[in-house]
Amino acid sequence: MPNRETQVSDRVVVIGSVNIDHTVEVARFPHPGETLLASSLTSSVGGKGANQAAAAARSGASVLMVAAVGNDAEGAQALATLASAGVDTSGVHRVADARTGSAWITVAASDNTILVAPGANYQWSQGLPSLRQSDVVLCQLEIPVPLVESAAVAARGRFVLNAAPSVRLDDDLLRRCGVLIVNEHELAESAGLPDVDAADTQRVIAASRSLIARGTSAVVTTLGGRGAILCTTTTTLMAATPPTPEVVDSTGAGDAFCGVFAARLAAGDSLGTALRYAVTAGSLAVRHPTAQGGYESFARLPDLVDQTPSIIEEPRP
Repeated sequence: MPNRETQVSDRVVVIGSVNIDHTVEVARFPHPGETLLASSLTSSVGGKGANQAAAAARSGASVLMVAAVGNDAEGAQALATLASAGVDTSGVHRVADARTGSAWITVAASDNTILVAPGANYQWSQGLPSLRQSDVVLCQLEIPVPLVESAAVAARGRFVLNAAPSVRLDDDLLRRCGVLIVNEHELAESAGLPDVDAADTQRVIAASRSLIARGTSAVVTTLGGRGAILCTTTTTLMAATPPTPEVVDSTGAGDAFCGVFAARLAAGDSLGTALRYAVTAGSLAVRHPTAQGGYESFARLPDLVDQTPSIIEEPRP
């Protein structure tokens, strides 16, 4: 896609999806063909791109959001919510003949399932802005993969890809990734493996290194309540999750991790420091309902990050 001539001076540019999340809470997930009564229904702004942009901005980064929403009330709601989080929305295009993307989230205990209707997220008509002055470009896979590939080519700062939803990644895209962020399911899909058990640390490391061998510089695997593992060509780092009083809603935890990780890289932090901040952000996010409900607490991250257990460093044999 051709670049516009507009110059971008923001430190973090998030290119991704914007949705309206419709969240229902239930005691357990329904079986196929079963009807359950939900205890609550809420609607809020979400989408992996919007969540990650809000998380980065709430943690203090200067953030530009590049996205597409419908020319509808939901699109206006999304723009207003992003702006209130401190995100520059001048890169968000309103598509006249499309609806803003929607996500339907079922929350049961500490887990969730999500169905997404992409809407405008898959009807981009604008090109990308110039990315020459961005320190970090952060993408996900809720937008067309060719657009992500174009962003990876255009990025002059560090390109960070959250490979979610999971797909098998092309080696050309992997080679342009400064950091690839995945959960265990996305790690398996990206590496072409049948499955990876998050509890099997050595298998996570082996799968990560297989992706590094294909070209990416670093792989971060989020492990839910256990924290995250970062692998590079020479080193493995692990950060454990600090104590969390109660898991209310895990929907926005992964996006909180990605947004804060990108923000800390843009601030000049090392991979290890960025990892600790990101894990701490994820632990804060799960304490509040809705995807972005806990992001306002990210101003406290510098005071809380020392509660994240020390990183374990394991040199590669």
